[in-house]
This record gives sequence, structure tokens and C-alpha cells, in this order.
Amino acid sequence: MSIIGYIKEDFVKTYAKASKSSTKRMQLVFGDKVEIIEYKNKWTKLRSIDSYSNSVKYVSGKLELSQKGVLKISMVDVQQGDGMIVESPDGKVMFIDGGDNKLFARHAAARYQYKNTSKDQPMDVDAILVTHGDADHFDGLNEIVKSETNKTARKRLFIKPKRIFHNGLAKSPSKKNGVSIPDKKRFGRTKKVDDTLYAIDLFDDTRDADEDQLNTPFKNWHKSLEHWEEQNNTTIDCKRIAHGMDTTNIFDFLDEEDIKIELLGPFTRKVSYWNKMYDALPFLNKHSDESMIHIDSDKELKELSASHTINGHSIAFRMVYGNVRILFTGDLNKESLDIMMNNVTDPKALECEIFKAPHHGSHDFAVKALKKASPIISIISSGDESSFHEHIHPRATLLAALGNNSRTDMSIILSTELAAFFTKKDLCYTRDTLADFFKNSTQQNYTSEELRKLFSGVHRKEDPKGLFYGFQRTNFGIIHIRTDGKRILAFTHSGKKGMNEAYSYTIAADHSVTSNKIKKR
Repeated sequence: MSIIGYIKEDFVKTYAKASKSSTKRMQLVFGDKVEIIEYKNKWTKLRSIDSYSNSVKYVSGKLELSQKGVLKISMVDVQQGDGMIVESPDGKVMFIDGGDNKLFARHAAARYQYKNTSKDQPMDVDAILVTHGDADHFDGLNEIVKSETNKTARKRLFIKPKRIFHNGLAKSPSKKNGVSIPDKKRFGRTKKVDDTLYAIDLFDDTRDADEDQLNTPFKNWHKSLEHWEEQNNTTIDCKRIAHGMDTTNIFDFLDEEDIKIELLGPFTRKVSYWNKMYDALPFLNKHSDESMIHIDSDKELKELSASHTINGHSIAFRMVYGNVRILFTGDLNKESLDIMMNNVTDPKALECEIFKAPHHGSHDFAVKALKKASPIISIISSGDESSFHEHIHPRATLLAALGNNSRTDMSIILSTELAAFFTKKDLCYTRDTLADFFKNSTQQNYTSEELRKLFSGVHRKEDPKGLFYGFQRTNFGIIHIRTDGKRILAFTHSGKKGMNEAYSYTIAADHSVTSNKIKKR
């Protein structure tokens, strides 16, 4: 017999053999696609089709399957930055951003290792949506190209991107020949209209920008695009998208699955420049350092900021699947959220069940927008990477505002940083200390007991020079969302195998919500 379908329960334990004393092999989750091979002696023999491993597994009892898949959303822990993967019920894949390091590429390679991708058999990626051109949102996508030469198979991924969506802005370096470039010149040509400065160089394909107009992350990104086009013998459809555009053609690959995309930003304006009309984006201003900026009345800001301009013009959109609405916000800030609320006429356009918090939980947000969103589940991408990238995310004000403006007492807030897990290491050796030790150890003739004490720190009154007490990350804080359009499962992993923080809800047609008990097998 062979039955193909999808896991119904929230979590299902699998075993290497048809015995509960056998080693647990892997955890299957609501919506995972599997093939049942046989039912025998109160056990279900199966293999996973779309999970990390497709080896044969056993489940206690007779496993019933659903015949329809689910929408899967994963917020990858990329430290400081954003990186998300969206999979449709039929298996279409969309990357939304990709961080600025190799963590997104590593997760994607491990996640899709069952596809055994190669240069000749790349994995289709139906769309890569770069919310905006800050490195912590897209530079990590270049690591996917680098992964192709990795010696470890599970760290390699070959992809064939079909579409690239972005906001059209190409960002220049902050300095040229050692001289700082003013913020108002970081996006090419500009035009002032009604005391507002506009960037008019918006590109469908940012490779059309002058080379001098591009910073290093953009140049590297363009090399990746050219690599994928040459390797796959194809042309990637690159497109600038903004509020007001017809999404029917833009996201047509999702239409047949009744997944709708509603573009909520950025907001362009027609501007005349040398007798030609351009779609243009206004420059935004540097935010206040005041901790309560989210409730301050609108202030007249006059200091233009390239950073806040490119952040504030992030692609914002709402994804609708059945009764479930997911609001994606990129790095929107208070000024751009105010613009959104002033320009979106539908009072319910921001309402959602799942809310991706803007800008990693920055304090630069509009509390009025959170009130309109009124989510059940809020998810935040944040993480400590280095002092250079430290912005104190997520801010206490944002967390409190999300709690205060969530829809019910059943609402939750999940953060990649809080979902990560560390284990303490009593003594950690620096590379130099280990090198010195092994260089000299052949001359010392240590006994096994002396070596044990040396490396465990037993009976020490103080740590020797070159050693330190520390922690090791053993679990990255990925956040998973799964929904069939009515039921939602939100969960994270932990440092203990098989232990999850998980929440289940049912969303009615009128968007009322009930909480469910987690179903486990």
C-alpha cells in the first residue's frame, strides 16, 4: 500500500523501529507531507516527503492523514536582520529577505536537503521578496551561491529563482574615496516638490543603476543574480512593487491556491523631472531618540536620513489564506506607518491574525498601527550578533505595546532571540591557548587524570590564563507558523529534543478566535 497525505496532529513522534524502546528518529508536525508504506502490528511505517530526512520511520498506532497541505511560514534566526521562508500548501516557495550572514542559507540548505539539489537540478524558488535594500535583509542571500561549493552536502543548496520583488531603491556607499556622501545623494537623482525631497531613481532591476550608485551588498547581490541566470540559463523577472499595483499578475503563482497578497507599502508619487514623469519615493527623516516616540504626537522632522528612508519604504503586505491574515512589515518606522494609515482607506486593511513586528522590535513604531492590526500572534526577528549591530531589539516599549494591543488574552508574542537556546560551558579555551597546549603537551607527559583535570577545571581555585567561562548556542530561535486557513499552529523548538513551545488556534470566518489544546501522538 502507499498513501500520500499530510500530518493532521500538531506533533507526531517517530521511531527508528516499530518499538517505543527504539531511538526516536524525528518529530513530524502539522502539515508535513508523508507517504504511508504500511500499517502493521499497531504501527504505521512511513517516510517523510518534504522534511529534513526522507528515511523510513515508524509511528505508534494507525496514522490518519489529511489530503490537503498547509501554508507554512518560518522566521529564521539570522541574528540582527530578517529572513523568512513561506511555503504554499502545494509546495511553492518564497524567500522573504535573508539576513546578512550564512545562517539563512544554512537553514535553507538543511531544510531542503531531501531535494538533493545540484547544478543540474536546482530547487525552484517561485519568488525572492527583498523588503528593502539594507544588508541585514538581503546580503545573506548571497551565501546561497557560496554554499554550492561547500564540502558538506547538507550545507549546499542550488536554487532557481523565478522572480525578484523589491522596493526599487538602490543604495550607494556612505563614503567614496574617503569622503562621506550626503544622505540625500544616496539614492541617485532627486526632485523637491512641496518642500519634500523625492528619490526618482527607482528600478525594476537595480542592475540598471550606475555602478557608482551601488554599495558593496548591492554589487554582490547583482553577481548572485547573474550567477543564477547563467547557471540556470534563464532570465529572472525582477520587479519593483508598491501600494496600488495590481497584485493579480504580480503574485499569480499563488492565485490558484487562493492565497491573496494585498500591497500596503511603499507609497510612490508621480513626480515630473525634466518633462518626464517618474514614480518617486519621499525621503524620510531621522527618528527621535525619545523612548516614547510611539505615542508622541507627530513632530516636524527636518533631518533627512537615508537609513530611515530605505527602512520606511519597505515592502509591506498582507497575505490572506482562508480566514487567516498575515501582516508583513519589513523595517517600517513610525513615519512610514503614519503614511500608511493616512493613505490606506480601508479601516480594516491592517487587521491580522499574525503580525510580523516591524524593524526587529525597534522603538520607532506607531502604536496606532498596532491598534489597527490587533493580532493574535506577533513574531519578532531579533538577535545579538555583535556590538556593531546592537540596537537593543526588541524594545520593552514595543513588547508592551504588542501586549496591550493584541486582540485577546490568548494572544502571544514570539521572538527568535528568546526562542534560542544556550548551554553553559564551564571552561572555554581560546584558539591560541589550545595551540600552545598541544604544542607543549608532548613535552609534558600528562597522565590521563591530569588531562581530565586540566580540561574540566576540577579542583581549580581560579581559571588559568587563556580560559574563560562561557556559553555555546545549541539551538537557533526559529519560529514556525502553520495554517490550513482556519487552524493555526505556532511553535518554536527548545534545547531539549522533542520539547516545543506551541500554541494552537481556530479562526472563524468573522475572525473570532478560540484556543485549542495541542494534539500530540
